[in-house]
Amino acid sequence: MRVDYLLAWILPLLAGTGLWSLLAGTRRRGDWAAAVGTGLFLGLFLAAFGASRLARGDTVQAFATAAPWLGVVGALFWGIALVRSLRVARGTAVLPPEARPDRLARGLWWLLLALVLMHLLLVGEEASLRPVFPWDAWSAWAVKAKAWMLIGKADPYVPMSEWLAGSDASLRTLATWNYPEMLAWIEVWFASAAGGWNEPLVNLAWTGALAAFVLAAYGSWRGFGLSPPIAMMLAYALASLPLLDVHAALAGYADLWLAATLGLATLAWTRWLLHREHGQWLLGVGLALLLPAIKLEGAVWALLFSAVVVLERLPPRWGPRIAAVVAVAVIIGVLAGGLTLPMLGLGWVRVSWGSVEIPGVATYALTWHPVGREMLDSLFSLPNWHLLWYAFPLLLVVRWRILCEDRAVRLLGLLVLMQMVFLFGLFFFTGAAAWAKDFTSANRLILHVVPTVFVLAALLLRGVSINPVVPTGARESREPISRG
Repeated sequence: MRVDYLLAWILPLLAGTGLWSLLAGTRRRGDWAAAVGTGLFLGLFLAAFGASRLARGDTVQAFATAAPWLGVVGALFWGIALVRSLRVARGTAVLPPEARPDRLARGLWWLLLALVLMHLLLVGEEASLRPVFPWDAWSAWAVKAKAWMLIGKADPYVPMSEWLAGSDASLRTLATWNYPEMLAWIEVWFASAAGGWNEPLVNLAWTGALAAFVLAAYGSWRGFGLSPPIAMMLAYALASLPLLDVHAALAGYADLWLAATLGLATLAWTRWLLHREHGQWLLGVGLALLLPAIKLEGAVWALLFSAVVVLERLPPRWGPRIAAVVAVAVIIGVLAGGLTLPMLGLGWVRVSWGSVEIPGVATYALTWHPVGREMLDSLFSLPNWHLLWYAFPLLLVVRWRILCEDRAVRLLGLLVLMQMVFLFGLFFFTGAAAWAKDFTSANRLILHVVPTVFVLAALLLRGVSINPVVPTGARESREPISRG
């Protein structure tokens, strides 16, 4: 294996963990896992940005061109983080010793960790043994990256009508010409480091994304206050979801990256809700704004996420009133002939009574489509989700009081509710009902919100322990109150 390919993993990890450290607040349990997991995504996004700006004219040398820039950026992040940590006075506070699980709970933790690693190894082996799966991943998502690597430069993609009418030989066309290009540049980054378009080595990025997100989620849940066994149980439940594993093993789709990025944004924002760390608020909002750069649907998830973030910043007594006023204004605008709204990544979307027009995508007629049976089969009968959609409603019922009393839990519940309402409207009132009838894209869209569901589940499980035993006379631990 080429040294460049190993550096293609190491450099983004160093840069991303440096950025995470710069944005982190108080040190908490699980920070190392959260830093490494989130840092890999942040670093790869930086690598894609650098390659897209510096290597459009020579994609074969994308790694060699962008790697020094990424190294400098990473060193800058780490330098600022270290200088800040040295200059800021750090107080200390005596924390009560964490409840130590007994032997049975520790054994469960190690067993679940072994199962998570087994899942990741099997997924990685599958991804490394096959080319890009010959469906949407092959015909839509990998096309740009592969073409750019084979011709040695990033020629622009335009609509077919413009391609037919144009005389510029560098223009290219594709049915999905307007898809976001961040993922393509991540593929170019790894392909360039591998010495050429080597699909198995490129595909391993999906295994890395799955592993990084599971690690980031586990570390964040520990920072939320979950005990090690409960956090690992959630990590195993996440890593073992069949559809999530399929998207990592049959690499090439953008859905895993979109779901993980939305999940990371939700984790960072939840840390803000619990601990008021301003850097984590910035991280959550920044990741949410990146969603449209991964996939077009990311514009909707970014909008819903932003709406709840804004609502949280409003005074408690004014939030519901302002939300009601906005809802009434939107309804009046739609009934009065239509409403045109700006959406990041999509442009100006026009919503009128009976239709939604998305520029460059399609116009959707709003009519009722009875696809309830297909959706129920997808969620409860087919082997996509294990027992997720059985267990999650049960958890809501059992922990209902926490959902009613804890503001952070209520805000996350509102975010999940808004996501579910959007999916309901999409599948039952637009032509996307065909995706539910043939059991294809419906589950891929549901996958996008699953990490948010897991974050809500983690908050509902705070305070739950498995046979904890606090040793008598346990040694006090000291942790910094603030990093500035």
